[in-house]
Amino acid sequence: MEFVKRLSPSEAKYKYLGLDKKTIEELPEKYQIFKLKFKNKIYDMKVNSKNCIMLTPLYHEYEFQPEDQVKITKKKDDSFELTVNSVSSM
Repeated sequence: MEFVKRLSPSEAKYKYLGLDKKTIEELPEKYQIFKLKFKNKIYDMKVNSKNCIMLTPLYHEYEFQPEDQVKITKKKDDSFELTVNSVSSM
């Protein structure tokens, strides 16, 4: 599974990542904790009732901006990795 999206101004401001239906089906059930690797650290994350992942815990590593390209990849061990391409580096 690979999910790629550009953050909207609202997502960057309120620190969340809205997910599409196909991606939600690939992630663990709502409120179930899963491991997400970001910047070589592992974070406990979950999908909330609004089908979003809150990015707040990641902000001490990176301050997300509108139009940043975010990619979530599912690994063979059922963990997930998040990468960001900054709009300023594109």
